[in-house]
Amino acid sequence: MSSLEEEGYIKTTTHNYISRKATIDGAKQVEIKGRSILHEGVHVRGDLQIVRIGRYCEIGTSTTIEPPVNALQNSKHVPVVIGSHTHIGANCEIRSSAIGSMVWIGDNVKIGDRCVIKDNCIIEAGVILGNDTVIPPFTRISVRNPTMYQELPPSMAVQMQEISLDRYSEFKQDQRLRQ
Repeated sequence: MSSLEEEGYIKTTTHNYISRKATIDGAKQVEIKGRSILHEGVHVRGDLQIVRIGRYCEIGTSTTIEPPVNALQNSKHVPVVIGSHTHIGANCEIRSSAIGSMVWIGDNVKIGDRCVIKDNCIIEAGVILGNDTVIPPFTRISVRNPTMYQELPPSMAVQMQEISLDRYSEFKQDQRLRQ
């Protein structure tokens, strides 16, 4: 066993780093494009429906991604799609149907069933989004005033991409040093 595996992360052929303490139910229905990081305690519920995660995503410790229940058929679930360069913080409960690319979700966020978060958004730590909420692109949601949306500048797209590339590079370098 390599020291990388001893440290608790498995590196896949598509350069994803998945913690040995993460749980992926129904792995055949979970697609992770590449160069993403799933930390300790992450729980992905692919047993319920397809879950697609883009490139350069980071999912924080003890976060659950669970496909939402279809509003019309309570026994069926809807697929989950998470775009590239997206960060989901620690201790989050994600039941959205879609999270766009270049999205930053803080720690302790709860996203209700079938929510749609468009590209280039920031959801600050502690925010709770109700079922079927749609967040427009380039929007910041704050826990201080969740009904007031703050518009973000167009440069948000480039900044989030740079942040995700840097975080992946730093994580990869840290893993190399531990070998």
